[in-house]
Amino acid sequence: MKAMHIEVIAGGKRHCLQAQAGAMLSGCLLDAGLMEGTECGGQGVCGKCAVKVLSGELEPIDETQAVLPDGKVLSCRVRVAGDAVVEIASGQDDVKRKVGLFELCKKGRPEDGPVQKQFVTLAEPTLRDQLSDLERILAKVGKNRKFSHSLLPELPGVLRQARFAVTAVLMEDELIAVEPGDTRDQCYGFIVDIGTTTIAVYLVDLNSGAVLEAEGLANPQRIFGSDVLTRITAAATPESRRKIQKLTVDGIAEAMQRLMRKRDLRAEHAYIATVVGNTTMSHLFLGVDPANLAVAPFIPCHRSRVQLKAKAIGLPMHPEAAVHVLPNISGYVGSDTVGVAMATKFWEQKGVSIAVDIGTNGEIILGFKGRVLACSTAAGPAFEGAHIQQGMRAGEGAIEKVRLDDDKVELGVIGSAPPQGICGSGLIDAVAELLRVGLLDERGKLVQNAPDSPLAKRVRVGARGIGEFVLAYAGELGNENDLVLTQKDIRELQLAKAAIAAGIQVLQSEVKNILAGEPVIDRLYLAGAFGNYLDREKAVALGLFPGIAADKIIPIGNAAAEGAGLCLLSLGQRKMADRISMFVTPVELSARADFNALWIQAMAFPKPAA
Repeated sequence: MKAMHIEVIAGGKRHCLQAQAGAMLSGCLLDAGLMEGTECGGQGVCGKCAVKVLSGELEPIDETQAVLPDGKVLSCRVRVAGDAVVEIASGQDDVKRKVGLFELCKKGRPEDGPVQKQFVTLAEPTLRDQLSDLERILAKVGKNRKFSHSLLPELPGVLRQARFAVTAVLMEDELIAVEPGDTRDQCYGFIVDIGTTTIAVYLVDLNSGAVLEAEGLANPQRIFGSDVLTRITAAATPESRRKIQKLTVDGIAEAMQRLMRKRDLRAEHAYIATVVGNTTMSHLFLGVDPANLAVAPFIPCHRSRVQLKAKAIGLPMHPEAAVHVLPNISGYVGSDTVGVAMATKFWEQKGVSIAVDIGTNGEIILGFKGRVLACSTAAGPAFEGAHIQQGMRAGEGAIEKVRLDDDKVELGVIGSAPPQGICGSGLIDAVAELLRVGLLDERGKLVQNAPDSPLAKRVRVGARGIGEFVLAYAGELGNENDLVLTQKDIRELQLAKAAIAAGIQVLQSEVKNILAGEPVIDRLYLAGAFGNYLDREKAVALGLFPGIAADKIIPIGNAAAEGAGLCLLSLGQRKMADRISMFVTPVELSARADFNALWIQAMAFPKPAA
């Protein structure tokens, strides 16, 4: 069958793809890495895969659904019928995400690292010295040490090429490699944080403990939907699980390769990786059936840490490298929460501490008097710009700050491009500002014809009959179309913030029952990259963190990855993570009669301060 040629214009660059007739256009763009994926799993609902057709032949599955009012088409609703030229929005092709570096070894590198490299000079064999090559090196590094059989085929050549001056690579109690010469300065590992929406990969120097490079990428699983339940549904068969696992591993592998290339490093010098994620992400990474996570009583296949070889899963590291998937706590509280607990050392804190990792699944930990409770709330992806009409990730062209001042709307936009949409921090800013100036009531309803506001004219009924507030009129800031915040967008934020707030209140009530009194929250750690950009005052104004003052909120960055990094560098820390997974008490919100009532109450916004 003749292949069709699809030319894609994205961000001013032209990309040439080949596709078979009948192929879904969205699939072609996803396979080429030119589009992040959809929130609706390709059902033609979310509108995030829209493209402009400049020329050529595309065949709609459903004419009424495929073509949007502005003339663009949904790429998940059209098939390739011939050669074509399409354009996607600037920034939509940039699937790599910026993630911040962090410091792992604030008090020096641990001495109990799982990977050790030992340079040894061996006596060359003679007629009098008949030790085998393997015995010769084991005599130096520990004669009772286990060894990987994979090193045997090349061992004779390596020893003689290097004139018996070699580096032994030791993984705990096992000799996994013998390298020619002194390679002690080449010793690396990876941290992998698999989020529902974004995957973050970090390159670590195991000698110094320094985080050298980091890269974020959109989770390739997003083609199946934006939340864990759609992913679980998509993983219903062994074949589909293999496909999802391969997509995930391939995405991580490509990020690892890019990070190694940045430093001109060789994959065989990467010896260990630690992986964290929510329980569903851990299952899918390992190819494990997650079906029981979706139905009561939400039992995972495993909770304990899983260790496997890099060669078994297909990661670009030394074939004998160890990949540790850290332990989960329960069906909805995963190893990422273990990582946060490790980074914050909750069990050592005085008073009452809370940590919140805001994302598609909002993980909440509460620690007091040596005890730790944890829960997970289905906040949804609104905080990451998803399910929002003009929502987008925090990338080039995203509105991240909003200020309403008299008759002006002041927007903070990421990068130098004109605004194209709004990300999570901008969404919180915008809603808090509308509430502050009286254009939004406590129920979350936009106020039309507000008599005392010069901005009231920006509140209108949109083309679909839904109320909206105009953040920027077309052309006002170089933007192509009106940029709006709709009544539905506000409701999505209410649903998300209510889930987080109700989860916090449930854990607080648990402490109240134990302490026989209302707990005083001493600090709230805000985990995740999102927390670094969140305006704490505005989050408090929306009731996201009930009863907690803004000055008690401490952003701590990607604490899940930091905790995973501690386990990468220290056997003791890894054992601590294993203990934490059994020590933390999970609170299953679906079993709580009070959660729904608290959630409904938390939908409302607090009264603005006078």
